[in-house]
Amino acid sequence: MKTTSYRKIVYFLLQALAGIAIIIYITLYKLDLTEITVAIKNIHIAYFVLAALAYFIHNLLFSYRLFYLIQHIGYKIAYTKVLISHLGGMLVADITPGRSGYLLTPAFIKKITGARATDAMACIVAPGGLDLILKGAGAMLALIYLLSSTNGFELPATTFLIAIAALTLIGCLILAISWLDEKYTRHILNKIPLLNRFSDQFSQFKHSGIKIKKNINVIIILYMPGWFFCGLQWYFIGKAMNLPITYLEFFLLHPLITALMFIPLTPAGLGIMESGTVIALGLLGIEPTTSFAFSLLVRINIILTDATGISAFLYPEKLPPSQGH
Repeated sequence: MKTTSYRKIVYFLLQALAGIAIIIYITLYKLDLTEITVAIKNIHIAYFVLAALAYFIHNLLFSYRLFYLIQHIGYKIAYTKVLISHLGGMLVADITPGRSGYLLTPAFIKKITGARATDAMACIVAPGGLDLILKGAGAMLALIYLLSSTNGFELPATTFLIAIAALTLIGCLILAISWLDEKYTRHILNKIPLLNRFSDQFSQFKHSGIKIKKNINVIIILYMPGWFFCGLQWYFIGKAMNLPITYLEFFLLHPLITALMFIPLTPAGLGIMESGTVIALGLLGIEPTTSFAFSLLVRINIILTDATGISAFLYPEKLPPSQGH
């Protein structure tokens, strides 16, 4: 058990070093570090704060969706506790490969509210799969826009297409695991040596997951304004830097570039997302140094806002709540 933990730590450190190495390579060998520092130093703080507010509203929407789904499967939990759990998960996601740390949210929910982790996971995994599909669709729209309205020969379209396809495929797989009839998924699970030990937990997960399937319209409806506010966050950061990019362009670019954060090679796509931002914004006429500074500001804005999730680690453990199963 200890050996496995050590391996995970070493693997994470290697991924973190890879991300840092990419950032150092870009700043020292491709761009001017002084210009990047000046670009960040000269931002309009008021717009940066507005960007954080827009992103926090996005968090409110997504935590409300989680709250709604948990209520739907029978738990009576205060929204504020779900929000704290969500923010804790987002904070961990900001520093983990593929943003996988958000899957700790059910553990926070169990700790803070006493709700069963498998039920909370069901309210996260299936909607998350649908989110990936919608993000893939949005990223494809952005790619089409860049190729049709800019000098797209500098765009590594194949790389973006692979990322989009992988994102969409993973989303479809997650939905299949969450919402297909249990007899099919259990048959597959029982054939996998390690996973078949968790058949009971998987049954609980499936039971709750299928119960929320009928809420697919709510999941999509709450995703769209979340995307709107993420685009608004980027727009305000662009305004803070006086970038001549419209809100619509930021709205389209957001899913394309953030798709790179889900590539599990570095923590939250560190270095990969920044490189993609330089390429995408470069097609819109933005200098590489400015584009790179923008990507760093986006990441800083996200982490500072999600830092409120530290309260999830400090929250005392609670007894199980009433639940209507």
